[in-house]
Amino acid sequence: MNSVRQTCVFGPIPSRRLGLSLGVDLVPFKTCSMDCIYCECGKTTDLTTARKEYFPTARALEQIDAVLNRHPHIDYITFSGTGEPTLHSGIGTIVAGIKEKHPEVKVCLLTNASLLTDPEVRKECAPVDLIIPSLDGSNEEEFEKINRPAPGLTLRAIAAGIAEFRKSSPAQMWLELFIAKGINDSDESAERFLELVRMIRPDKVQLNTLDRPGTERNVGIPSRERLESMARILSAASPVECVGGRAGNAGEKQSDSIGDCNDRIVATCASRPCTAEDLARSLGFRLSELETHLRRMEKAGLVTREEGPRGTYYRAGKDS
Repeated sequence: MNSVRQTCVFGPIPSRRLGLSLGVDLVPFKTCSMDCIYCECGKTTDLTTARKEYFPTARALEQIDAVLNRHPHIDYITFSGTGEPTLHSGIGTIVAGIKEKHPEVKVCLLTNASLLTDPEVRKECAPVDLIIPSLDGSNEEEFEKINRPAPGLTLRAIAAGIAEFRKSSPAQMWLELFIAKGINDSDESAERFLELVRMIRPDKVQLNTLDRPGTERNVGIPSRERLESMARILSAASPVECVGGRAGNAGEKQSDSIGDCNDRIVATCASRPCTAEDLARSLGFRLSELETHLRRMEKAGLVTREEGPRGTYYRAGKDS
């Protein structure tokens, strides 16, 4: 059984799309309504659509306040993490609290959109500034192969829920389509996606591919040419961009002592695998010094390393 963590915030961490982002993870590790083949956090251990107060709502607001006091120049507060954030029954209260106390800070919701079928969830999340829902199958067969959803979830209902959110919220919407080679990367899939995009009418479509190690090791990465071919088809209904690659340059300024940042490094790597460049930019350390420190942390069992699409990635170790 999943236990309640002591903190729900992680970072700030670099995001290739959102700049410097403070992550908010409201559900226990790998509690999700889907078991996506590409998930960087690993296999879902609690496949559910049940909404609960998985993490104390008041404590979440306190922890967000504390980080914003230390890091006033964050680009986004991003609900994401290791599971589906809308499973938390208090997400609406947390969004409202951020907007009341920190109106200058933008709020982003990364979601698999499975619960946007619920009018109450749509109402709770409507005040966010940006929503990035994922829609990875162009038909039910692709949806089942890529997302491996909880019983009762269907692509048709989820797409309709995203469309209803679009009508009821002023938030910017970037519709993310994860493209896996040999599953949903054909022109036929692109034509079916085109009809869904026309129904949803997002501000833009983002074609994404594997960027970090996923749950399944055999997830294929389409060529740039294949993505660009799909983008040309989808551009009939929306602006399209192909996203991926590095999150930005590693930081070159020195902040706190690197030896005092083990907890922050571990927390960030526990939320998702990170390269040394990711961590350097997030924490403000010189890359060469951080790489040396990561080797010491690896020897101590605080982090582990593995190879992925952008080189060497670090995860939180068993002894952390």
